Amino acid sequence: MFRIINKFFGLIILTSITLPVLAMQDTDPDVEWYQSFFQEKKSLSIERALAQGEESIATAREGGDAEDAARALTEMGLLHLTRTYNYQLAMDYLIQALTLEDSLGLTTRRIFTYLAMAQVFEEVREYYKSFEFLTMAMEANRSVQSLQIRALGLNELGKVNASSGRIEDAFENYQQVLALRDDINKPDVEAEALFNLGHLFTLQGKYKEALDNHKRALALRRAIRDRKNEALSLNDIGKLYELMKNKEKAMANHLVALEIRQELKDKRGLAESYNNIGVLYYNQKNYQRAAANIQLALQAAQESQTQNQIMKSYEYLSACFEKAGDYKKALEYKDLFFAINNLIEGDKYEQSLIETQTRYFISQKENQIKRLELVRIQRENELREEKRFRNFFIVLAGLCLVIAGLIFYYYRQQQRLNSLLTAEQAKVTSQNIELQELNATKDKFFSIISHDLKGPLNSLTSFSSLLINHTEHLSKEEIRMFAKDFDKSLKNLFSLLENLLEWSRSQTGNIEFTPEPFDLGALLEENKELLKGQAQNKKITLMNESSEEVIISAHKNSVNTVVRNLIANAIKFTPEEGKITVNLARGTNDVVVSV
Repeated sequence: MFRIINKFFGLIILTSITLPVLAMQDTDPDVEWYQSFFQEKKSLSIERALAQGEESIATAREGGDAEDAARALTEMGLLHLTRTYNYQLAMDYLIQALTLEDSLGLTTRRIFTYLAMAQVFEEVREYYKSFEFLTMAMEANRSVQSLQIRALGLNELGKVNASSGRIEDAFENYQQVLALRDDINKPDVEAEALFNLGHLFTLQGKYKEALDNHKRALALRRAIRDRKNEALSLNDIGKLYELMKNKEKAMANHLVALEIRQELKDKRGLAESYNNIGVLYYNQKNYQRAAANIQLALQAAQESQTQNQIMKSYEYLSACFEKAGDYKKALEYKDLFFAINNLIEGDKYEQSLIETQTRYFISQKENQIKRLELVRIQRENELREEKRFRNFFIVLAGLCLVIAGLIFYYYRQQQRLNSLLTAEQAKVTSQNIELQELNATKDKFFSIISHDLKGPLNSLTSFSSLLINHTEHLSKEEIRMFAKDFDKSLKNLFSLLENLLEWSRSQTGNIEFTPEPFDLGALLEENKELLKGQAQNKKITLMNESSEEVIISAHKNSVNTVVRNLIANAIKFTPEEGKITVNLARGTNDVVVSV
């Protein structure tokens, strides 16, 4: 019989994998809500909890709040899953919840309904279907991107894969959970994955690797003060040391686990710890202490109605009394062992029938779920098509706006270019008119200059002819007089050429206006004397009425040119025997020259 217990050890430790406890910080409220249904301590009786659940559903439906109704239906499904163990009712409520969630597009809520359905299938040992719904939950989480939901789903997948014999897949699932530990910062989730890995290594006979993972899980559970699961880790480490034939360390871990369970008043846990300690004493042939611990285990198991532990206690009490020579008590406990074993086997048979009926019922419901999934997928496809059409319309409208904008921009640019072209054409026209005026001025100027140059040149020609042809008949005084007139004509000619040069400079912009001090009165006198000859030729009287010295600071050459031009023009346009007066008047801040 001991061998039977050892053979079932792997199955017991595999099915003892627990759901994660609440984390101390950064907990997703939806994950916390879902996990709360799998905790053992419940504040309400199941009758009260079910009544409140039905009331919540009715209130939500009366108020037309479909989202609250869906949540309440899921809660009722979870209550029947975890407390009444009525899996048919659980599936009924979950299907109603899924119908509402699909119609409202509640993706996050649908994830937890899938997880609950997967748990229902796992409870009736339909591991393949459980795997399907876990996969659907993980797929739905792609749009939510919740790392805590992903970790929860991976731990559940690992458990289902392990129960289905897919050990390598289970290993991969738990390793994926550990890869998320830095992102989710959830020591309890990491501890659960390590704990489950420890069991997988134990099943493979890799005790060293199993022990390492169990110890890491234990350290994390102690760090977050998760006392219940700390005791569970210590208990399994003790069992692992038993397999490794290290009885002292096995005993030490079972004793520490016992202390914690006494503190928590965990009757189920106490029954297990006392039985484990009793078996260790039995194997050490200390039958008295073994019997004492197993009696305590039996008491705790009876109080918690844990049939497997009761059967184990009966079996080892019978063995202890047989070794002690008390065959009567040994026989009594042996009979009790067979009685409860038959009861458990009967319960197993009855449970098997119930599970078969439940599987059939749930299989019928599965078709309904599939229809819901088809409707949901069809609706999602329709929404996707609508979104695609809407996006196409938005892109088309945007493209039209861009084209309209480009046309408007092109039109505005054309207007701007036309305006610029008109302005440039006006500027060119103005410049052409100005150029024509300048050319006319230039022609007129050259005509005037030519006419002005003719007078001095004729005088110079006459003087030179007189000097060449009549030198012997001219006296020194006449030659001197002719020389002075000759000099005046040259200076007048030079002045005219200087005038022409200044005009040329003014047209090219090369005149440099450098101010210098000079006597303006003297400059007027010089120009009067220079142009006196021209005036006399027309019998014009040229007078300078200003003889005073007036010092100014200006560009002398420009002032001289202006004065000379003014007097020359006056001579040109004054009739014969006329009079030209040159004068200057001193003002407050200026000097006025008048001709």
